[in-house]
This record gives sequence, C-alpha cells and structure tokens, in this order.
Amino acid sequence: MTIKNVRTQSPLVLTYANFVTPQFVANVVNVIGGSPLMSREVSEFNDLCQIAHAVVINIGTLKANELSDIVTLSKVATNLDKPVILDPVAVAVPFRSKAVQTLMREGHVDIIRGNAAEIAWFADIDFDSQGIDATGSGDVIAIAQLAAEKTGAIIALSGAKDVISDGHQTAVIETDVPLLSTNVGTGDALSSMIGDFVAESLTMENVTYTMATFKLAGLKASHQITTPGFYSMQLLDELAAITSEEVATFMTESVQYL
Repeated sequence: MTIKNVRTQSPLVLTYANFVTPQFVANVVNVIGGSPLMSREVSEFNDLCQIAHAVVINIGTLKANELSDIVTLSKVATNLDKPVILDPVAVAVPFRSKAVQTLMREGHVDIIRGNAAEIAWFADIDFDSQGIDATGSGDVIAIAQLAAEKTGAIIALSGAKDVISDGHQTAVIETDVPLLSTNVGTGDALSSMIGDFVAESLTMENVTYTMATFKLAGLKASHQITTPGFYSMQLLDELAAITSEEVATFMTESVQYL
C-alpha cells in the first residue's frame, strides 16, 4: 500500500481516540490521503466498522466504564476482517495494564504501536518511563521482537530508532528526529496513520512503509522548522506533499531488515 494507493482509495480509519489529540490525529489521517472518523459510542460500532477499513484503539484517556466498549469494538472489527491497531498509552500504569490485559484476553489486536517503554511492557522487560514518555534505555530491537512473539501482533516501536517486527522478520529505521517527541500527539497520529496503509492488506511491510513515511516527513519538517510550536503544522504540510518516490528512496537508504 503506497501513498499513491492511499490517495486513490482514501481508506476510512475509525479511531477510538483519547480526548487530548483527536484533531491532530484526524488531520494526519486526512492529509496523507485517508478519511478519518472518530467515535466512542458503542451503539454505532457495528455500523461504523462496516464502512471502516481499519480500527484504532487509543487508551490515552480510557475510563473504567469504557473498557467493555473497546473490547466490543475490537471484536466487531475482527469479525468484519478489519485490522485493529492498539496504541497502549502509558500501559505500565496499573489501571491501564489491567485494561490492556483484558483487551488482549477478551478481544483481539493485530498491531501494537507504542514507544520503547510501552512495547517493553508487552515483552515483560523493565524500561523506565514517565507518563507517556519512554525515559529508559535498552535493546529496542530485542524488545520489539520479544513483544511480537509474546503477543502475536505486529509491533511498531517508534522513537529515535524505529523497530517493526512480526516475530519472524524485523525492520529497523535508525533515523532520529528529536522534534517528533516534542509534540504531544505525534505517536497517536502515527498509530491512526498505520490504519491507512494496512487497509488493503495487513502486513509487516505496510506497517514498515507507514513508519518510514512518517519518519521521513518528520525529518523533512525538521529541516524547515527548528522550534516545537510550528513543527506539528510543518509536519502536516510535509505529509501532504510527500510522494511515493521519496518514500521508496528513503526506505532503500534507511530501512534495514534483520
């Protein structure tokens, strides 16, 4: 699934969003060529999943009485053969840990996109974090591979070094763009943008392509803007302008397969 495909097909991505970043998330899905839709209303999940091409569950502002809703959403999407992407925001916090354990046990998740600390939780590896930020250090390649093996999901670990793994094959993008971490919501947006590219086919290759596209746009934006305030807007502009040819070149130069 290339950018050209996304812009031609305009896949609809349904996001169970947190209430901090939905505007930016929707804009990213939109400017890359997809169609964003947000809902937290369980009564319309079946109708929306019927028309959606992918479903994203973000637990950033999850409440206890909403846990059954995200389980239901994952089940409905899976029954309709729609890929389910999980963004496990600050999953190491006990309430969130229990919620994700329930979701993984009673529902279904195909892709998990998170930072190193969040992905390390799925691998049962200690990794320091502070809220939504990964502050520790460790072998992120081993963490992603182990998380993929333990969960059976495609892992998309984003950070200074991006790692994508399905437990059998692993891709690494060693391109650090520090400004990406200065804007709250870039990770949320990336999770939903993955939905654009796996709409046609749920593969590790399509997840890797998404990660490379986002990282390249972030890199290009950092060449234009060096302060956090305007960076997110420049990132949107770069995503809107980026081409399949640029991404193909970047992947050839920057993606390493293990």
